[in-house]
Amino acid sequence: MMHLMRSTPDRNKILSALTNWLKHPAREQVVRVLEGKRPSDEHPAFFMEVPRLIVGLEGRGTFLTIENDAEVLLDLAPGQVMFLSPYTWICPLPRAPYRSLGVVLRPDSTRLTIHARSAIAADGTIPSRYEAQWRTLETLGPKSDHLLQLLREPPALLLGERTFTLLMEVLLAELAALVKRAPEHDRPSQTVLWQSVCDYLSEHWSDPQLSRKETARFFNRHPNHFSRFFHAHTKQNFRVYLNEIRLERSLHFLRDLRYNVTDVANLCGFTDAQYFIRCFRQRFGFTPGKYRNRRED
Repeated sequence: MMHLMRSTPDRNKILSALTNWLKHPAREQVVRVLEGKRPSDEHPAFFMEVPRLIVGLEGRGTFLTIENDAEVLLDLAPGQVMFLSPYTWICPLPRAPYRSLGVVLRPDSTRLTIHARSAIAADGTIPSRYEAQWRTLETLGPKSDHLLQLLREPPALLLGERTFTLLMEVLLAELAALVKRAPEHDRPSQTVLWQSVCDYLSEHWSDPQLSRKETARFFNRHPNHFSRFFHAHTKQNFRVYLNEIRLERSLHFLRDLRYNVTDVANLCGFTDAQYFIRCFRQRFGFTPGKYRNRRED
């Protein structure tokens, strides 16, 4: 028998959003982003190395990505779902305020958030805030892996695009059951902010505009206070820690020969390829080019 776990406001908000969607599944087709290359550098880009979902709740979200070497604008209507394969980029360009439910499916945890974004401002910024955040260390297991793999494949011959709507209904139903039954990842009060910062960095690390100041502003902290807080948890400053994330992620792209070293630097948030090479050598003891040669030997 399934028992409802400890109720919290965030759990209730997220479970309500999932339940409402399941009562009235979207009539519009699932948006799939399977390639999702990075947009031009003047836009903030949002990237993760794991699969994720975005469910439109209110308003209409607009996103930019690169598919087949061409810019593509994707609109997300209320109730519509976007599926993002691992290692894909999107850039929100909202023309009006909207709310969405985000799902991040990691191998060791599941995270759901309700995000409110304002329309893009004249200076390119997009004010945003979390309305709810919920995480569990449980996952959907092999069932989720299978559903996610099917979402990446061509549609069934007889069902066409309906294939993905049906797969999404099953996936969101499984997620609703998980939210209802799974224990929430309890976080002592002193670590709540730190884990939120880690989540934020995991979503924004490839954005070349990401900075200590902007991150502090997102969390309503003074930059100096944020620096002390950050160093207390990492024993590193913000730039060093961010570069470490970017350098580790760069290994994935260096294994893909479609990208030259300058491409990899840009993909990973470095605006200067020589600086990327210098940091890479300091971190790993050899250049990106030698790393590739070792892989090919």
